[in-house]
Amino acid sequence: IQRNAYSIFFDEKFSIPLDPTALEEKSLRFSVFGIDEDERNVSTGVVELKLSVLDLPLQPFSGWLYLQDQNKAADAVGEILLSLSYLPTAERLTVVVVKAKNLIWTNDKTTADPFVKVYLLQDGRKMSKKKTAVKRDDPNPVFNEAMIFSVPAIVLQDLSLRVTVAESSSDGRGDNVGHVIIGPAASGMGTTHWNQMLATLRRPVSMWHAVRRN
Repeated sequence: IQRNAYSIFFDEKFSIPLDPTALEEKSLRFSVFGIDEDERNVSTGVVELKLSVLDLPLQPFSGWLYLQDQNKAADAVGEILLSLSYLPTAERLTVVVVKAKNLIWTNDKTTADPFVKVYLLQDGRKMSKKKTAVKRDDPNPVFNEAMIFSVPAIVLQDLSLRVTVAESSSDGRGDNVGHVIIGPAASGMGTTHWNQMLATLRRPVSMWHAVRRN
């Protein structure tokens, strides 16, 4: 426990016996807590690191992980599983919209037809847009659709992704359910996912993200 500290240095090591064959299915979950005036543990944030995206048998991993504030999940309207990968030789960014779950429709609807829009942003400006097919009346849709963007490595740090879950309508003006921001200027899991993609080039990195109301 560190008392009255905001910048903390632990320098502590933990050893966990683990068969190398289990790396593909295991994750490490880090939870940070503070202690309030009543000596109660209060969650500061959590982050999960998938071991399958690292080359641990070959080299140790060192990097910053960005905590997600669980107390801010109240405005979540579902979750979405996304996979990111970047191929530097082809200057290609691939975003796979895998699936979503527990979607909450807008305006108290009891049913809707969801789809996902993926925007590539540079300094906040929309540079490109792609979208998935529509899934009929499904709050837990499975998409498994890949979106490929041409992205020079030199501009990677200026980019971000806005992933929007929307409801389809006959007039083409469906409501947006919520969105996720991923990139170096994002926060929480949005930054963690982007940084892990850059740390493991050529290999897809999958993470769940909370979909937040627009």
